[in-house]
Amino acid sequence: MSEVAIPLRTKQRQQTRAEIVRLAFDLFARNGYENVSVETIAAAAGVSRATLFNYFPQKELILRDIASSRVARLKAILDEVAQSGTTPTFDHLAQIILKLCEENARITLGAKTLLLQVIFRQFPQGTLLSAREQFIDALADVIGRIRFRRKVEPRLIAETLFTVYIATTLEWLMRTDVRPQWLPDTMRDRLQVVLGGLQ
Repeated sequence: MSEVAIPLRTKQRQQTRAEIVRLAFDLFARNGYENVSVETIAAAAGVSRATLFNYFPQKELILRDIASSRVARLKAILDEVAQSGTTPTFDHLAQIILKLCEENARITLGAKTLLLQVIFRQFPQGTLLSAREQFIDALADVIGRIRFRRKVEPRLIAETLFTVYIATTLEWLMRTDVRPQWLPDTMRDRLQVVLGGLQ
């Protein structure tokens, strides 16, 4: 009986944590990170301030979960490719990264500043480097199953693709003169250049 209770409690905690992060992201996007108090987040999530602090002792730690959710999403997309049973191709790589870009464009509509804060506030804490490693490891695993015209280390390709992905995303976040679709459109063009040299 206790075996059933523990996973259920764990699942409920995970759901509560995810709901706090989702609601906090919405509040940050609407009002700006600095203008949202811990009390406002707790009220939106329907939990006490003390309960919120059990999950996130500091407000900034919510940003870490937001950043981690993008890596988790990449892994989910990669799992979809792995479970499809098909051998990955360069087109799969491009589709994986473009799917992330399209999601980034959609979820940050009106919240580009927030995503910049997520990136730059997490950088000194090493969270981004950890997320980068997870991103590259997951991508290198898929790349390792692709046949190349010439011998190139899968990790080097994954690092290069990550660099293109993050640099293009940062450029899009900093520019106020471009529409959301600029990100996937520009990423598609840049990926063609990078991947075209490997095929």
